[in-house]
Amino acid sequence: AVVAQIDSALRQAMAGAAAVDAEKALAVTTKDKDFTFITGDVMLVGYENALPRFKETYSTLAKQHTEIATSRVRLLSPDVALVTAVGEGTYTDKAGFTSEPVGLGATLVFVRRDGEWRVAHFHQSVAK
Repeated sequence: AVVAQIDSALRQAMAGAAAVDAEKALAVTTKDKDFTFITGDVMLVGYENALPRFKETYSTLAKQHTEIATSRVRLLSPDVALVTAVGEGTYTDKAGFTSEPVGLGATLVFVRRDGEWRVAHFHQSVAK
């Protein structure tokens, strides 16, 4: 049941990212000052800091596409789960250019709050 709930949350976030909708992409986060997002050499701490940066990035894009090749959910405690995943993705900018597929790796820490699984930490790596 936990895996199904987390998979559902991931699908919602991925749908938001595909539609380049920052609020939908981040809707499954804890939406608090402790949420963290790391990619490359960028670390965003706090939902209020992450949302404008996502909006800025998404403002140049028409869409994104991500395929998860494999993922794993590990329950670390009754209210904490670790998700690891690899896949590949592309983006299409507003001028119509679509990138070559790039490899992606992600680690997400989910916490259960008020019966809902939320992302407290998200780290994404892009393979070259």
